Amino acid sequence: MRYTLAEIAAKVGGEVIGDKTLVVTGINSLEAATADELSFAEEKFLKKAISSKAGALLVPRETDDLHQPLIICDQPFRAAGRIMTEIDEANQMVDHSIDQTASIGENVSLGSNLHIGPGAVISNDAVIGDKSRIYANTFIGKGVIVGSECRLYPGVVIRENCSLGNRVIIHPNSVIGSDGFGFLQVGGCNVKIPQIGRVIIEDDVEIGALCTVNRAAMDETVIGRGTKLDDHVHLGHGVKVGHEVIMCAQVGISGSVRIGNQVMLGPRVGMVDHLTIGDRARLMVGTSVTKSLAGDIDYGGTPAVPVKQALRQMMAATHLPKDRGRLAALEKKVQELEQLLQEPGTKAQNLS
Repeated sequence: MRYTLAEIAAKVGGEVIGDKTLVVTGINSLEAATADELSFAEEKFLKKAISSKAGALLVPRETDDLHQPLIICDQPFRAAGRIMTEIDEANQMVDHSIDQTASIGENVSLGSNLHIGPGAVISNDAVIGDKSRIYANTFIGKGVIVGSECRLYPGVVIRENCSLGNRVIIHPNSVIGSDGFGFLQVGGCNVKIPQIGRVIIEDDVEIGALCTVNRAAMDETVIGRGTKLDDHVHLGHGVKVGHEVIMCAQVGISGSVRIGNQVMLGPRVGMVDHLTIGDRARLMVGTSVTKSLAGDIDYGGTPAVPVKQALRQMMAATHLPKDRGRLAALEKKVQELEQLLQEPGTKAQNLS
């Protein structure tokens, strides 16, 4: 990266305050940026930006406290993201080629401008769209469809008959289409029920590293367009996920759950099977869901309740040790009073 501030302002639709010819060679955080790097600060971080050593800043407005050249723009974080995208594309530049160690099966349809890395396996009847990148040691099963401009990083497994839309990104060592956890107990033995469904991943989905998405028993597991999964997320068989959903690390969704559009699941959220989560519901870290939840509400706790109620429950739990001591003291006093009342000659005895 090597841009003048004028060039950056043109890219992000901003206005330079200061030296337009200043050259920056990178972008970094407010704390780590140096004199030849660009950084950014949203409104709530403008005071923090005062101590930054960055050579220039992307900010929402001019302020007398900042003495570096500034680029004024509506959304500094988004503007920084545009510059970071260019850097990322340069870092991940690859040749449009098929490595000689890749294994390509029969009746495979390959698009144009592909990158297929060393040791990749593309099985019979698969379809790979234009400009997709299949990195080293990736496995594409029989009959899999991969759309255009997808990125499958090293070690990804896409099993038979699954379908990926366009611009899907899957990070290393994730598995799509593994068998659902389907077993039937017969005579004290666990009998496997074959999982003959598939997984459909729609456009613009991103799946983190070490995730597992199980194929359905008979129909489809679906991840809707624009949905993003963090690392270590598990989706059971037959799960249907809506559009633009966010799932943070270690979320676990049991089979046949329906998740609406624009739902947000914090880290370590877990759900039992056959539930429905309404559109735009938000679940805080560690929430355990045992029944269906309405949309447009924030939830927390175990089991899940509206978040204000969950926070009250958590606060109450912190008082339990002290309350337990108080309760024990009260029980002792009650026992003493009962014994006193039962003694001959007491006022209570005389009244009786």
